[in-house]
Amino acid sequence: MRSAGRLSAQVLKRIQKFFRIKGIYHSNAIEGNSLTLGETRLVVEEGMTISGKTLRDQSEAKNLSEAIDFMERLVTERERPITLAELRQIHYLILKDIDDAGAGQYRQTRVRISGSHYEPPAPERLNEQMGDLGMWLSWAMTTGVERYRPIVIAAAAHAWLAQVHPFVDGNGRTCRLLMNLVMMRQSYPICIINREDRLRYYDALEQSQAGDLTPLIQLIYENTLDSLEEWEKAAAEQRQEDDWLDSITSRFAQPARAKAQNEYELWANAMDLLRTYVKQTADAWNERQLAGARVNVRDFGMLSFEQYLALREGERTKRTWFFRMDFHSGVLSARYLFFFGYAARQIRQRAPVTLMIAKETDPMSGFYERLDNFPQTANIPKIYQIGFDMRAEQYVAWTAQGEREGRAETLIRSFLEDVVKYDFQ
Repeated sequence: MRSAGRLSAQVLKRIQKFFRIKGIYHSNAIEGNSLTLGETRLVVEEGMTISGKTLRDQSEAKNLSEAIDFMERLVTERERPITLAELRQIHYLILKDIDDAGAGQYRQTRVRISGSHYEPPAPERLNEQMGDLGMWLSWAMTTGVERYRPIVIAAAAHAWLAQVHPFVDGNGRTCRLLMNLVMMRQSYPICIINREDRLRYYDALEQSQAGDLTPLIQLIYENTLDSLEEWEKAAAEQRQEDDWLDSITSRFAQPARAKAQNEYELWANAMDLLRTYVKQTADAWNERQLAGARVNVRDFGMLSFEQYLALREGERTKRTWFFRMDFHSGVLSARYLFFFGYAARQIRQRAPVTLMIAKETDPMSGFYERLDNFPQTANIPKIYQIGFDMRAEQYVAWTAQGEREGRAETLIRSFLEDVVKYDFQ
């Protein structure tokens, strides 16, 4: 995209800043840092001190920004192996002024990983094991990347460094920067493991210690696709924004556009209320720890006004994902994607833009099929789309039995009961 001129310098700078702050926030949040995304931006970009937050949390944000600077310089040196000295420098930048004695230094004590059955090697074995990792990295960045996809190499590098666990603290952040160094040297976008995927990430690492990289590769793959979509979105916006906005706004005289804006705000508030109820229900579910079952909700953000207008007019628009629900109980799992689209014909007059529901066709495949595309006899939830009738100020759904009205809580409860019935009983 850069070499073809699809990204202007202004857009390139904006999206790089976006990924930097997002990466710092999520990587630190996985380790328990309390800064919000906005606070992370203020600390890193504005140099502000946030009252009520510990100096350590704020130093972690600044340090990780410096470590990313160093990692990005290493990205440009594509022909040179990644050395152990560079890994230790990355670690030093992560922990400087926080733990100066341990920054960039291999640990001198035994450690245990909280919540894991795996026990890292004793300190006297670290030089040998890190030497093995260094030799493998030299091979991986030359011969290895010719044989295997960079995502596989990155997953192996991450898992190997995590297994050795050479530092007392900061291993996770160092692992994730090494992973991205491998990826970005091969022109892949940055991979950001989201804090919402923390438990899944830890489970994948636990399985990697037992010799199975598949869950970690899958997680890296999904989050790399998310990053690539952001790049593609930026390129498309740069190419299409002026013409597209002109074509949209030309259809509305100013009074009509103001009315549409009011309509959008009412609709967005209704959708936000529904999403809030979903998150609250998931939190309550997880707090009870019922039979080992858990629900994770991943938020993708609200539809913009321009996207809403496009869908209302029956046009296509990208990036309409709203949130995803991941259900797990023992060996069973199910994932449902909620995204916005042009409503079914039967409820279009009442709610032209609806929240559609799709189910992952195979576990962890990343491929989804809309529920209303399944045969009616399929064992799937029977609520297909949820909209909001602004005249009646009431939610309306399209279901296997036809149109249905109800409160957000009623419709979501019905959906969850169907998930339990069809996916876990």
